[in-house]
This record gives sequence, structure tokens and C-alpha cells, in this order.
Amino acid sequence: MADVIVIGAGLAGLRCATDLVAAGADVVVLEARARVGGRVWSHTFSDGQVAERGAEFIDGNHREVLALAAHLGLPLTTRDAEPDPRATLVDAGGRAVPMHLHASVAADLGRWEAAIRGLDADDPALEVRTLADLVHDLSVPVMSRLVIGREIRTEFMLPPDEVSQRFAAQVAGHQAPGERERHRVVGGNDRLARGLAEGLGDRVRLATPVAALDAAAGEVELAGGERLQAQAVVAAVPLPVLSRLWPALPMALGTLAYGVGGKISVQFARRLWRDYGRNGTVVSDRQWGHLWETTDDQPGDRGVLTNLLASHDGAAFATLPASPDVLVKEIDRLFPGAQGLAGERVVTDWTDDPWSLGCYVCAGPGQWTAAQPFLHRPHGRLWLAGEHADAFTGFMEGALRSGARVAAAIRQ
Repeated sequence: MADVIVIGAGLAGLRCATDLVAAGADVVVLEARARVGGRVWSHTFSDGQVAERGAEFIDGNHREVLALAAHLGLPLTTRDAEPDPRATLVDAGGRAVPMHLHASVAADLGRWEAAIRGLDADDPALEVRTLADLVHDLSVPVMSRLVIGREIRTEFMLPPDEVSQRFAAQVAGHQAPGERERHRVVGGNDRLARGLAEGLGDRVRLATPVAALDAAAGEVELAGGERLQAQAVVAAVPLPVLSRLWPALPMALGTLAYGVGGKISVQFARRLWRDYGRNGTVVSDRQWGHLWETTDDQPGDRGVLTNLLASHDGAAFATLPASPDVLVKEIDRLFPGAQGLAGERVVTDWTDDPWSLGCYVCAGPGQWTAAQPFLHRPHGRLWLAGEHADAFTGFMEGALRSGARVAAAIRQ
């Protein structure tokens, strides 16, 4: 019998296991996939350029991620995340123009950001109000609504009317102005997970899906029928996945919403958008929604545009077999000549991934407060870890912090 069984070899599970092993515990990590990292997954193109299929950016105040990268000796890129409105396109009604030509958009975005920062996460009245209500209160014109609406979908992976203001206030409260989206790991963010896994060695069992767990007994049944038991079990998997393994999942956790969608990344033989004086960032009213250059901090003549398929329309687009080719045609509409330069396409659909079943937690009205009592306490011998169990929800930082918190609690 192991001391601790960790289900899931994402950053949360790996960090939890690493801390427990350092304290002398006998730990086994069970991972359904044939790789570690979970929703942190990097793709390397033939020339060495990298696109993130999942978690992409590291904020300047993500101390756990920065410390782990330093510990593993992984260099980081540094970038300016503030988009130049003269180089950024707004695509509406089939016509794409630089953002600065929409005179009120920049000012309205500033008002929106101030409104989000002004929300009080401790105000219970915000629990039942949505971000759609907040946008309505600002009384912004149509073009600004488009840009702000896309910002919301990009941040939360759900539309404004499905995001609680109280949850949004909590997320905003952990974002430092001027420090957002400052870094990526050179060679891919999943080097963080691979570095942790290397230290755990054969304690990590890949391609070993769990079929069921008994929280009271600390017992795990594998898909092949093998049963394992431990003094503690850590479920470091998304809640929709956990609901399939643990029928007794509390209702407040089972109803906690998750963002939906995925990504398409396309490598081009050269960065044609720069020929047009653009940075590759496009905010659109079309189904694909949001585009940016993911190689803005990488060398080489080639360049990669990443399309975030956010919210319900993006998730639906991700399921279409022809979606990469449709996207390339759309990029060619925005930057004529791009289609002839398009090369490898990489599609990732987190919603239909059986080991994720969504992107990351995004609480709707009434959900976040109801879930809190169940996220941070043990359920028999079962503990919960993952970005959903930390204040830095939706970030690699939250995953690492939650893994460290659970490991410390088990050691007590």
C-alpha cells in the first residue's frame, strides 16, 4: 500500500507528488494519457518553433511558476503583452480595420478594465450578477461591445452572461497591472511538467487510467481492474473528469461550470502579417474569434498564428474537420497571400478531450461561493487539487499552488 495515490500528472498532481516524496512519503502517480502535463501541452514544429496547445502565458506575479522554472533551469522569454492598437485588427461584418480607427474602443476597454478591477470579490451581491450585466451598465457602443465580449470569452472561455461577477472579481484580484502574459518557457511550457516528472521517475505511471475511486476507503480501481489503496488519494484532475470516477461528487462541485473550446495553430513560411504592419492579433465577430502570433518572442523567418476557439461558438468550430482549412482562408482574407504560405496545422479540442472535458473552471451565478467549502477540505481520504482548487483559477500558477497546499495538508 502506498502512502499517497495521486490521480493526474498535470502540474498540480506532479507538484503534490514532488513535495510529498521530498517529505519521505511513498507516492504513486496515475496518469491516463501517455504523457505528463495535462492541459499544459506544447507542440514543436520541424524548425524548433513552439506553439502552446493549452496554457500559454506566465504572468509576472506567478511566483510558483517562476520559481519552478528557475529550479529546473528553464529559461523564459519576456514579451510586451500590451497590444498596439495600430497593429491590432478588429474584424467585424467581414471588414478588418486597425483598432485605433475605432475611436472609442481603446477608451472603452480602459473603462472595462477599471470596472473589473473595481469589483469587490467579498460582495455577495456580485454572486448573482454576470459580466453581461456589467457590460450593459457601461453603455458602450456596438464595436466596443464586440471587443469587450471577445476579451471576456478569451479570458473565461464562456460568454459574458455565464460568468459571475464575483468570480471575475476574484480572478482580476490576482492579476497585476503591467505583469500579465509576460513570459513563456523557452522550448515549451510543458518542460515544467516534464522536469517535475523526471524527478519522480518510475513513480509516475503513464497510460494508466482510473475507472473509479472510493473516497472513504482510499481505494482506486484502474481501468484494467487492478485495485490500489493508500492512506490518502489526491484527485488532481478536472472536476468533469472526477465526476465520472467518483459518483459521490458533491452537487456544488458537479455543477461548477468549465470554459469550453480549444486552439488551432498554423505555421507560415514567413510572418506575412508584419509586411502589412500588423502584429497578428485579430479580434473578430466570427466563430473563430481571436487570433495572435504565438512566436512573437521566438526567432526564425517562419511564424505561427494561434487561434483561440473560445466559448460555445469556438467549441463548435473546433469539432469541424475542415476548421483548420477554414481558418487559413480567413487568415488569407485578413492578410492576402497567407494561404500560399500556410504549413503545418495543429488542432486541440479540450472540450472533447476525455481526460479534460473542458478548459478550466469558470463559475456562473451562485456557483463559486457554493463550491468553496468542498474544494479545500478532505472527503474521507480524498483531497482535491488543480487550478479549480486555488485562487489563481485557470492558470499554471493555481495548479502548482494547489498541489503544494494539498501536500502540506497531507503531511500534517
